[in-house]
Amino acid sequence: MNKFGLLIALLAITLVSCTNQSKKQDGTHQDETSLNEGVIDSHTSEMSLDWAGVYEGMLPCADCEGIETIIELKDDRTYIAHYTYLGSREDENKFTYEGTFTFDVLGNTITLQSEGETSQYKVGENQLTMLNQDGQLNTGELADFYVLKKKI
Repeated sequence: MNKFGLLIALLAITLVSCTNQSKKQDGTHQDETSLNEGVIDSHTSEMSLDWAGVYEGMLPCADCEGIETIIELKDDRTYIAHYTYLGSREDENKFTYEGTFTFDVLGNTITLQSEGETSQYKVGENQLTMLNQDGQLNTGELADFYVLKKKI
């Protein structure tokens, strides 16, 4: 009977030991995951891409045929933007804005700022994608028309 009691005690200790070890591993994995989520990747558009240059495209327009858009981003964080409203009934259909731009905290989105304009663009490989007023990508059937291509 002593041997039987010893065997039960040994099995109980082994079982408790295995249970505690799996809890430790699960907790460690969660800690590593939460730590990695808080780390900002150093490969941002701001640091990794050659973002300076001239970008062109035709943006959608609610009351005209489209907005011919040319944006030049300069290394000194200034920009010049030219907008031509095509098929517009207005006499004044060409606008030019100059100002500065800043990258967001993650380094992937720029905000163009001037007296007459504030707009946001996601910076990608040889392209800028205009974001909506909430800073989100435009979706739907016209989403592809919000992309300006870099002139090479």
